[in-house]
Parts: sequence; C-alpha cells; structure tokens
Amino acid sequence: MPIYEYQVLTKDGLRKNGSLMAESYGHAHGHLLQKQQHPIRLKRVYFPSRRVNVEDLLMFFLHMDFQLKCRVGIDEAIESFIDFHGNKILSASLAEALEALKNGEGIGASFEKCGNIFDGVTVGLLKSAEKTGRTSEVILNVLDFLKLQANWKNNLRRTVAYPIFMAAVAILVLILSVGILGPQVAALVQNFNGEMPALTKFTLELLPKISIVAGHLLPPASVLVALLFLREKGREILSQILLKTPKIGALITKISLWQFCKILHIALEAKLDFVEALDLAIESVTIKNLRNELKNVRERVIEGHKISESFSRTRFIKGNFLVALRVGEEGNNLASSFGHMSETQYRELQFDVRSLGQFLGVGLTVFTGFILIFILCSLFYPIYSYVEMAGA
Repeated sequence: MPIYEYQVLTKDGLRKNGSLMAESYGHAHGHLLQKQQHPIRLKRVYFPSRRVNVEDLLMFFLHMDFQLKCRVGIDEAIESFIDFHGNKILSASLAEALEALKNGEGIGASFEKCGNIFDGVTVGLLKSAEKTGRTSEVILNVLDFLKLQANWKNNLRRTVAYPIFMAAVAILVLILSVGILGPQVAALVQNFNGEMPALTKFTLELLPKISIVAGHLLPPASVLVALLFLREKGREILSQILLKTPKIGALITKISLWQFCKILHIALEAKLDFVEALDLAIESVTIKNLRNELKNVRERVIEGHKISESFSRTRFIKGNFLVALRVGEEGNNLASSFGHMSETQYRELQFDVRSLGQFLGVGLTVFTGFILIFILCSLFYPIYSYVEMAGA
C-alpha cells in the first residue's frame, strides 16, 4: 500500500508531521480530515527511506519499554515514537496500529495491521500479554530478544566482512594484472623472440576465456537462484543445501534452536499455557525437520506425556538440556529452564560465529595468497627475467 507523508494543522492550531498508508491520495486526504486535521502538505513517498530492520524494531521496543516504565499510555508512547522516528515505512505502519488501538482494538490485533513489520511470533506474544496483563514484561523480553538478535548478526557481519573483502581485492588485483600487465608481457616475449612460459601462456590465453564464459553464465545463474528463492519450494532447496554445508549448517540449526528456546521462555514468563507458548515458538522455526519434530513434541504433550519425555525423542535437544527440562517440570518452573537453555544456546551460537569467522579467515587468506603467488609467477617473474636478459 502506498505511503503518504503529510503536514497537518490540528484542531488545537499546532503543526504536525507524519506518515500514513492509504490506497490513494483521496483516501489519505479524507483520513486526515476525519481525524479533524487540516492537511497543509500531503504527498506520496515513492522511495521510502529504507526497509524496516532489526535495529528499527529494537529502537521501537526500547522506546516503548521506557515510556511504559514512565507510566505513559501505550497509544501515547506509539504516537511519540511516530513523531520522531525517521523510517517512513515503520511510522506509517505504526500509525495504522495506533488508529486501531484508539478504536478499541487490542494490542495484538492492532499490531497485526502493520503488515509484515511484526511477525506472527511478536503479535502472538503481545496477544498473550493482553490475556495475562503483563504487557510491560513481554515488551521488555521482546526487547531483550531483539538486542541479542542484533548482537549476533553484527558479530557475524564483522567476522566475515574482512576476509571476504580481502578475497574480493585479490580477485580485482588478478583481473587488473591480467588486463594491464598481460599485453606488456606478451609484447616483451615477442620482442625477444622467446618462448612464453606455460603458466604465463595459461594466464594470458585461457584465463580471459574462462572469465568470459563465467561472465556469460553468472547473470542467468544469479537470476535462477533469485527465482528459486522467491518460490517456497526453491527456498526449501536452498535451505537444505545450506544445512548440509559444513559450519554454516550447524550455525543455522543453532540459531533456530536459540530462537525457539528464547521465545518459549518469553511466552512462559508471560504465564501463557505451555501448548500455546509452544505453538508460538514453533512458528519461529524455519528448518523443516526441526519444525516437524517439535510438532510431534506438541502432539505428545497434548496426549498427556511428560514434557521432558516428549523432548527426549527429538534429535536436536539432548544431554544437559533434557536434565534442565526435567528439573523445571518437576519444580513447576519451565520458564526458568527454557531461559537457561536459551542462554546456553546463545553462548554456543556466539562461539560458532567466531569459529565460522576463523574458518573463513584461514580459507580466504590461503585463497588470497594463492592468487598473489599466481600473479607473481605468471606475470611479474617473466617481466623480471626478460628485463634481466636485456640488461645483460
């Protein structure tokens, strides 16, 4: 739905800026008039500032947590965030939620109107907060979850950025070397009527041809991967490939398990029924095999089996985690058990991120070194040899 940016004159005579979503200019204008706000400026935003990311959601829940602790109403807290936050997509979506709140709808139902900004898990947690009257606690826990999520994502970016950058620079140096030094080496060999070394011949003749073939194949291959990613079946295939990739597969599994345990912990802290909490946590799992096993756990719990016994039949939750579940079940404190499990999973996740960074660092450093040695042997050494011959 299009986004419109506006400046209005309120019934109190104050100027107010904001964003809203509407089907057309007329709908946007009429919506503002219904709210007794006279539009001074109203225009469609064709290129919003940016998409909504984890950092934007983190800022929103941080703002909400602070405002609620100051005993500000939820609608007032959302309105104050809209007035000052720069992301037009998020502001316009929250304006829809705010309107629903003022019309008497619940928190969860109002946030559902934000489209894909808030996922089903977040909306479900907010609905559970309404049932139990623990809105402030749930928002604080969601904030903590987003902080941890943003933290490991930033760590992952920092970990892989440098080795990937170095490998890209090495490839660029190789291309420039072949393009600039290659013709000079060929001319030098012809001037001395010498025989071109095999490695130099490969570099000057075959490598450009390989590059041309790769240049022709890469665009259609990229389009094919993009089309696969847009289709659900294609996403499943790509997911299975990544899960079978060393290091990366283990990391993806660890992320899913951590999200599952953390969301289950938040839902149980909100005093939600275990099966309802389990439904919310399962919704966050994207790995098909893990999701199916957790659904089987849910069925066994409904049939009356113990929770720890139901989880013991999965391949993913073993060892100390089962002991923690058994203790939490016997002590009627499963929320604490899943909290400890999520903390352990997060520490392991951080370790796996560092391990992946070291793995990529070593591999790409070797790759970069190989390219530099290749350039020295195939291009610089022949130049040095013929220059030395000319000097003699």
